[in-house]
Amino acid sequence: MISYIPLTFFGIIGVVGLAFFMHGFLNRQKIYAAFGEIAARLSGSAGRSAIWAYPFLSGTYEGRPLKIFFHTSENHTVSVLNLVVEMGVSSSDCLLLLQKEGFRDPKPENLARLEEEVGPPVPAPGIRFDARSKELSRARDILSSTELVRLLSEFAPYNQILLWEGSLILSKQFDGVFETLPDAMMETLGKIGTLARCFEGLSQTALRGGERGEPIAPMRQGT
Repeated sequence: MISYIPLTFFGIIGVVGLAFFMHGFLNRQKIYAAFGEIAARLSGSAGRSAIWAYPFLSGTYEGRPLKIFFHTSENHTVSVLNLVVEMGVSSSDCLLLLQKEGFRDPKPENLARLEEEVGPPVPAPGIRFDARSKELSRARDILSSTELVRLLSEFAPYNQILLWEGSLILSKQFDGVFETLPDAMMETLGKIGTLARCFEGLSQTALRGGERGEPIAPMRQGT
């Protein structure tokens, strides 16, 4: 009887593994269906590299190019699945915001590369993120906006917010299929669109030679 224990054990492990695979596969199918409905609303398209892969979406939101996809990152020994939204923004500013708690800590060997590519830390005591930028003075001006500080308080779950080369890219740990359902995703895009308009307003104020750091009220959706 003892000789059958290993076979039974591995059989149980196989069943559990298959159950996890099927659960993940069905979730991916639900996300793909949701992305298809969202893409139809945004005059875009949904796709995936393989039937078992996480899907992606491209489209246009309020005239802005939009991409939604999944990305796996590693935090030391932990792999984290992130939901990423990339939205076009009319701003030449460059700024990286990293979540102060959670899975955002880079590996020690990546710290030097992070500073080289993105810039050194920027003092920003009013927000829940660690800020980095190569344009320290400009970054301080941006982060002194009371309107921006208020908006960023709504993005506490996000581990990264990157304003870079005409794009606003936000990443958060994926919590479940409910985040990708059409109504929930459209609400998320509305919040990100408001943040994009705020960054644009701050950029336009700087270009006009106005007082930097002055709070800029975001435009209403659809204007």
